[in-house]
Amino acid sequence: MEYKVIGNNDFEQGIIKTILSNRGIFSSEMGSVLNPSSAYEQPYSSLCNINKASELLLDHLKNGSNIFIQIDSDTDGITSSVILMKYIKKMFPKSKITYRMHKGKEHGVILDTVPDNTDLVIIPDAGSSQYEIHKELKERGCDILVIDHHECDVESPHAIVVNNQLSPNYLNKSLTGAGIAYKVCQALDDKLGKNYAEEMLDLVAIGNIADSADSRCLETRYYISKGLEGIKNPFLKKLFKKQEFSTNGVKTIQNTQFYINPLINAAIRVGSKKEKDQLIKSFLGSREKVLYKKRGSAVEESISIQDDTVRILTNLKNKQKRLVDKATDEIVQKIRQENLLENKILTVYIEGILEKNLTGLVANKLADTFKRPVLLARDAEKAEFLTGSIRGYDKGKVKNFKELLVGTGLFEFVEGHANAAGFCIKKNSFKKINSALNDLLKDIEHKTVLDVNFEIPFKLLKEDFILEIGNQRELWGYKLEEPLVAITDIHVNKSEIEILKKRTTTLKIRSNQVEFKKQFYKNEFPQLTDESESYVLTCIGKCKLSSENKPYIEIVDLEVVHSFLF
Repeated sequence: MEYKVIGNNDFEQGIIKTILSNRGIFSSEMGSVLNPSSAYEQPYSSLCNINKASELLLDHLKNGSNIFIQIDSDTDGITSSVILMKYIKKMFPKSKITYRMHKGKEHGVILDTVPDNTDLVIIPDAGSSQYEIHKELKERGCDILVIDHHECDVESPHAIVVNNQLSPNYLNKSLTGAGIAYKVCQALDDKLGKNYAEEMLDLVAIGNIADSADSRCLETRYYISKGLEGIKNPFLKKLFKKQEFSTNGVKTIQNTQFYINPLINAAIRVGSKKEKDQLIKSFLGSREKVLYKKRGSAVEESISIQDDTVRILTNLKNKQKRLVDKATDEIVQKIRQENLLENKILTVYIEGILEKNLTGLVANKLADTFKRPVLLARDAEKAEFLTGSIRGYDKGKVKNFKELLVGTGLFEFVEGHANAAGFCIKKNSFKKINSALNDLLKDIEHKTVLDVNFEIPFKLLKEDFILEIGNQRELWGYKLEEPLVAITDIHVNKSEIEILKKRTTTLKIRSNQVEFKKQFYKNEFPQLTDESESYVLTCIGKCKLSSENKPYIEIVDLEVVHSFLF
């Protein structure tokens, strides 16, 4: 177990200030991060083309045009589209809207799927770089409205594009598709003299959390905070209700990312067309009732579509887990048989083993297991190419996997985030990738080094310290990660160590009224059950509050420094 202390290790005063400073937040911003407010909203008018976009949309709505919306295949894409559709249906109940979800994890609009009678195509959370498709749609007589946040080279000449990355005066580059859709609704509010956009801040929060928006950005943080504290969407309310056991009823960024968004993603990855359509209907607030027969019952009962969708998503999440686990086992076997761990980066050809929609999930599991970046490749439509997904390992030495791959010059493209992206490569180039990466990384050793904010001898650990950090559970998010703490010189007797088995297995260590816990324990620390009678431990953990608001340390890693037989 290796760790390094970042910052000044001031664990006796200025605890939260130290953590925020370690995350790159200046003293002048700390109060605003801790207490986000609307003062940091940027005017929608700072987004290029937003007035043109809102006027175009209103013209089509007033003229009764046929509008087609392409829903992008991730949670941010769904929330972006739902925000726009809910707004339009609220203001123009008779509007003619059709929409489509992709079969898999495709992105952007597909020309052949746009209905022939379409007057306006809206592409939320995607489409900025689809220049040729914009041109062809324009030639068919369609107007095109792109509402996006992804980077692209230039603005399309054949579409109206609202994109914060293409707007020099809009400083918040972290806001995701749901946020840009919200900005369009703000512009529509002003033109219509309404105030409806704010009703959908819960959807804005979900989309931004799902797409890993920088939670240090003050505008983004305000939207997330306000959205989570006032969940209005009936379907979202039921999702949070379903997950109350896991979240302790607390709506935070972390709880949303771990327990809400994975349910939505499961429908995207393994759901049928019917199940995906039902998901969208539930988000849109349908009052439809569906018949459902409980297991063991002979009688069908009528339940809301939202309740039924929550049930379906839970089943899909379980199905997804089974598929991922099975494919991961096969790929691990392939890795070992082909000695792929001899390479600095784990590159695996997975054609015929893994469903395309699950590639990113499995890549994440492999990166965590083997403590290195992962590239999974499969055959592309064109025979000479391979496509696939990459995932980085954020605790390792490679901090920007995408940049590393682009730098080899071997890829046709690598598009996405620094450590989560898609790629295309020629088969001949794929054969060269291991040699190129091994050479670039020849001086790098794969090992996990955990960044800890504080290193505290156990005798100096105070309950108030755990409480102060634990009470900030609503603070932690992407780029403002929950702090790790290294606690050294913990003396425990065998009698103070318990392994509890109820719904799950939990390791519990109690010493001098301080409790250390690891849920879902899988015997990671077998020395604790040897024949020794006492131990000296070092623990790396997180400061948590139980459902009864009692402080404890959640064990992330643990080392037995000494053990004694007496």
